[in-house]
Amino acid sequence: MAEGAPPLFDVRARWRAGRIAFAVAALVLLTALFRPLERGLGPAWLRLALVLVLGIGLCATAFLSSLRGRGPFEQLAFYAFLTLSLDALAQHLAPLGWPGWPLIVLLLAAVGVAEGLPVAAGIAALASLLALADAWWHGAWRAGTAAALGYLALVVAVNRALKGEKRRLSRATDELARLKYGIGQLEEGGGPRGRAEPSAIRQVSEDARRARQAEGAAELDAAIRKLVGLARMATSAHAVLYFELDRQREVAFIRAADAPESLVADATVPLGEDPFAFVLERRTAFYATDFKRLLWSLRWYRGEVRIGSLVAVPVRTGDVVVAVIVADRIETQSFTGREPDLLTSFADLAADAVLRARMLQSREDTTAAFEAAQDLSRRLATQSQAASVYKLLLGCARQVASPEMAAVVISEDQSRYTVKLAEGWGQEFVGREVALDERTWAAWVVRSAEEPQLLGSVADERERMPLLVLDEGLARAESLLAVPLRERSGTVGALLLAGKRGSFSVVTGHVLQMVANQAAAVLGTIRLIERHREVAVRDGLTGLFNRRAFQDLLSRTVARSERGRGSFGLVLLDIDHFKKLNDTHGHPAGDEALKQVATVLREHSRAGDEAARYGGEEFAVVLASGEPASAMQTAERLRREIQNAVVRLGGGSIRLTASFGVAVWPRDGRTAEALLAAVDRALYAAKQGGRNRVVEARPAS
Repeated sequence: MAEGAPPLFDVRARWRAGRIAFAVAALVLLTALFRPLERGLGPAWLRLALVLVLGIGLCATAFLSSLRGRGPFEQLAFYAFLTLSLDALAQHLAPLGWPGWPLIVLLLAAVGVAEGLPVAAGIAALASLLALADAWWHGAWRAGTAAALGYLALVVAVNRALKGEKRRLSRATDELARLKYGIGQLEEGGGPRGRAEPSAIRQVSEDARRARQAEGAAELDAAIRKLVGLARMATSAHAVLYFELDRQREVAFIRAADAPESLVADATVPLGEDPFAFVLERRTAFYATDFKRLLWSLRWYRGEVRIGSLVAVPVRTGDVVVAVIVADRIETQSFTGREPDLLTSFADLAADAVLRARMLQSREDTTAAFEAAQDLSRRLATQSQAASVYKLLLGCARQVASPEMAAVVISEDQSRYTVKLAEGWGQEFVGREVALDERTWAAWVVRSAEEPQLLGSVADERERMPLLVLDEGLARAESLLAVPLRERSGTVGALLLAGKRGSFSVVTGHVLQMVANQAAAVLGTIRLIERHREVAVRDGLTGLFNRRAFQDLLSRTVARSERGRGSFGLVLLDIDHFKKLNDTHGHPAGDEALKQVATVLREHSRAGDEAARYGGEEFAVVLASGEPASAMQTAERLRREIQNAVVRLGGGSIRLTASFGVAVWPRDGRTAEALLAAVDRALYAAKQGGRNRVVEARPAS
């Protein structure tokens, strides 16, 4: 909490106030069960006090529940007081024959829409209790019981219907966003989106990676088939099969085989059955002979093939069993010589082939990634505008992945981030600002992440969060890849991609991380250049434009007005008796006076006006309006504000006055030099006329 903040806004104070309000609501409920307002129980002042408590409680809990970061007790107390207030109104209306239950029904329907089922059910239970109390005093048990059950059924029905409608609307909105903002859409104007990205970038796309994987898998299949054929020849086996293990589906499938026609090529065997269960559990070879129950009913043969002997050896890469080589013979007791050792050697050769294929795949992916990053780094290094860097990042993301949404968020301070650029359904959130303490994936990445974050299934996360902004909904993304933009000072933003389940890979994350780091460095350089440029055109004391920047601004304004046939005003002002102020109070007092005048010009100039320190104690203001009367009014307003301002010094304070000259383009001069000469003459006339006044320029005689 900020220092000096009112105690009411302290979280702990609100926590206590919410519980007190909830307790008061419980006491009022006990009173309401006796129906005092309807039956006239107690003195009039007591009934009036009950009404006042209801009114004050309703207002106080409404205020507490409207504060940000409210707790559950504040919200429950508010709904409880609202229900009790409507019940009190119903007690007043009962003698007149007016029913109160429609008001309760409307309230419960609203709560069912606005809140979750637990809160809505709690308020429905409160309303049901009041209905049963009313039935007790009137002897109308059937009506009271029906109302109580109806209240509970109403909130459940509304809540369930709303959830179903939200799911339907979310799916419809998601589909509409995909159709409207498809990543592969054409730019406005009908042309293709920009120029084609370099082939180095395309080489790290998911399609290119899958193509390399398919090529590597084909080469590995050929190598394993050769090994299986050699193994059958060396062992004189009836069949030799290479089973690869699918740990997700918990099955083994045939990847290569040298076997008779009775083989079922697409057969799968559960890993819980022998010989695979034995090999995986003991991590050693399996041998069986004359075991009819197992060997005569093998799943990979059609019908009954009377196998007499079988050997299964594991194929290990490191400590992991990735495959099993199975060899069998019709004869019993036939694998008793060197054959098991030969099969183990072939398993080692197969493991080497798998490792080589993996290493080759990894090397190709890494090479493609570095080539793409190098190419993009060269392009990033030539960018001088932040917007161009954002576009390049999204272009790279579009090439290396197939996102349904891609967005760049940037944090320019330590409190919030802005969605700078987006494609897909994120386009509707461009320009939105979100506090870094909000629960979004973008905020979490900017705050905490140092490496790319890949979520294959966002829906499976225990703590589901929106990606970009709080009101985007939770059903738009199935998978997420979030890449932080990091430079030396820390994380400055993030690149977020959303797509279908399994759209992104670890390699994609590594490539985008390299590009993102380079982009963050370039953005840092651009910001540094912009800060230096800003320093170069600003006066160090007042923060206004300096004289050189003012002259450039005036020249550009004249050229723009010439082209557009518009007009503008120019004000030149000078602090009166500034030298005397410096001599009397010292130069620090003079500096304070200059800063005070600059503050007045900043705060009281109109939108579109530009102020500058022209030199010494002189200031200039370029006015967006070229109407002479308007220019004079603006100058007069600034003169009054300067006259009313107080310059605080260490031992007291002083007041200032200033003299003003006003000129209008093109009436008083068509060039910047002529206009400055005219306004300077007007300023001189103001000083000659007694100072602290505004004088309008007149044509030179």
